[in-house]
Amino acid sequence: MKILVITFQEDFRAQLVPFLEKQGFEVCVPPHRGDVLPMAKDTQPLVVVLDMYVSSPNGIEVLQQLRTLGYKGQVVLLGGSSVSSLISQAFRFGVDQVVGGPQRVGDPINLGQVESAIRASLHSLIATRALELYESRGRIDGHDLDDWLKAECEVLKSPTSPQKQNRSRHESAS
Repeated sequence: MKILVITFQEDFRAQLVPFLEKQGFEVCVPPHRGDVLPMAKDTQPLVVVLDMYVSSPNGIEVLQQLRTLGYKGQVVLLGGSSVSSLISQAFRFGVDQVVGGPQRVGDPINLGQVESAIRASLHSLIATRALELYESRGRIDGHDLDDWLKAECEVLKSPTSPQKQNRSRHESAS
């Protein structure tokens, strides 16, 4: 499953990208500011992790451009107290999760919180799809597990989804 990480802080990127890859995510990182929108369009990530500290354009502008481009996926926003005034503005453009980022350049990020926010965003997508399946069958009870598993399969259809990789690792260890 593809995740697009938008940050231009090298130390932050050096922490986040290997961590997410180790969790089984396929991580895409635009090398330059001008590559953000083309990469989002080309890769169609399920989740965008957006560092609010990006500048020229700033995080709000990047989010607005992504939505204008037609990106409908989940957005996890990273920002510390210095960007808290922008959070309400970001929610108007469809942010799904907010994680407190480092307070100063060079501070460590809570990688577990970022992963939890990504998984919560995915859970929301799966739940929405499972409800659609339930309603498409005329709200007939007794198929909730089937609906959930089918929704999970559809949402996480990428061959690099964390669940599939973890299952493969477990099976090969046996």
